[in-house]
Amino acid sequence: MNTPTPKKSEFISDENGEFRMRIYSSEYIQKNGEIYRVSKSGYLFLIEFAEHLEKPWILINFERERKFQKLKAKAELFNKPCFKRTPYSANQRIAHNNAKYN
Repeated sequence: MNTPTPKKSEFISDENGEFRMRIYSSEYIQKNGEIYRVSKSGYLFLIEFAEHLEKPWILINFERERKFQKLKAKAELFNKPCFKRTPYSANQRIAHNNAKYN
């Protein structure tokens, strides 16, 4: 029997300076450099230093996901047609080089 393994971490959103992720069954928010756990009722609980020591994977997952989202946004930006450059023809290169020295 093949059962799919549950996702350990899932990116939710990056809005208003809040970076939201679901790690295992808990939802976390990072804002202003602090990480909070979101309860079922929507309250935010600050993750203390001791909990960071017990669960270092929370910060690791946030850093990894933030880096991935940054690379993803950069890839989308550079795939836009304005960034695709076509090589110059031989005549254009010659004309450019001649114009530099005239």
